[in-house]
Amino acid sequence: MKKIYFLAILCIVFTSCSKDDSSNDPNSITKEEIKLFNFPSEEKMEEKIDEIITLKSERKQIVLFNFNESEASKGFTLNSKKTNDLDVKKRDKAIKNSLKIYHTALLSSIYELRKELNFTSIQSIADEINSLNATDPNKAKLLTEIHQKLLIRDPLVGIIKTVFNERVANIINIEGEVIIEGKKVNYKENFSTSNQTQKYIGDEFIVGELAGFNDDYKAYYFAGREVHKNDLGVKFFKYYTELKTYMGSFPAMNVVECPSVFTVQDGSKAGFAQSKDNPFSDYAFSYPFISGTGVSVRYRGGNKNTAYVPVGGNLKATFTTTLGGVFKEINVDLVYKE
Repeated sequence: MKKIYFLAILCIVFTSCSKDDSSNDPNSITKEEIKLFNFPSEEKMEEKIDEIITLKSERKQIVLFNFNESEASKGFTLNSKKTNDLDVKKRDKAIKNSLKIYHTALLSSIYELRKELNFTSIQSIADEINSLNATDPNKAKLLTEIHQKLLIRDPLVGIIKTVFNERVANIINIEGEVIIEGKKVNYKENFSTSNQTQKYIGDEFIVGELAGFNDDYKAYYFAGREVHKNDLGVKFFKYYTELKTYMGSFPAMNVVECPSVFTVQDGSKAGFAQSKDNPFSDYAFSYPFISGTGVSVRYRGGNKNTAYVPVGGNLKATFTTTLGGVFKEINVDLVYKE
């Protein structure tokens, strides 16, 4: 009886270990995984995109909350002002280790979502690569090479993006395809940055620059417009402002998302007009840059039928992060014109 009991325990342990190994393997794709989404209509496709984006956001917030709690418990244990080589190395190592913890948790959420959806999108691959750059740069490089036809490097920030707009990329498979109304649609014909035709066409006329930096801790501002189509195929627009923070400096080192606190002063805004030739103060309308926490904060306005472009703005803000007991801060007070 003892022998049988011992063998049973061994089987349970072996099975459990096998499951754990599989769930942590980013390349583990079950035989049952959906290889290609098949949508009966564009409306159903939009619903699925909304579902995926919501799930991703919820998971990211959980990761961020747990990470911030863990970092807060460390306090400010390292002096960020000392400049001798030993202290600099200690700070760099502490920051790197904390970012590795954050992105390891983020990777777990990416793999869990793949299993829940039973699908791997090209956007999921890009998300994976950007987190692997903090945890396993060699694997990140390999994945980038494998999917290089569908990926690009953002020229301003240095992160990996897909050739599609980020929203639609969540339902496109790793071959760049999706089925809509019984028709297989290839990215080269319908979703690429040069010819986007679906309801959410993408972001265009984006302005964005480095707002400020503290060593490799960097803050960026963006303003632009989203292009949409309604059920009748009529184009309309939504306008937005966005702030993002990263750690790293490509190509010297990999660039990764960095959790921050964004504290924006009232009156910070991006202005939009129908032409960039308009005087600086002559905005058709403006939208604020907003405060928040995370790796980015985005303000999105309502529908507009007229095409405007971002023409200028002003930003007064403080960006802060605490990683591995190291506190970093960026103060920004700028006025810009396109």
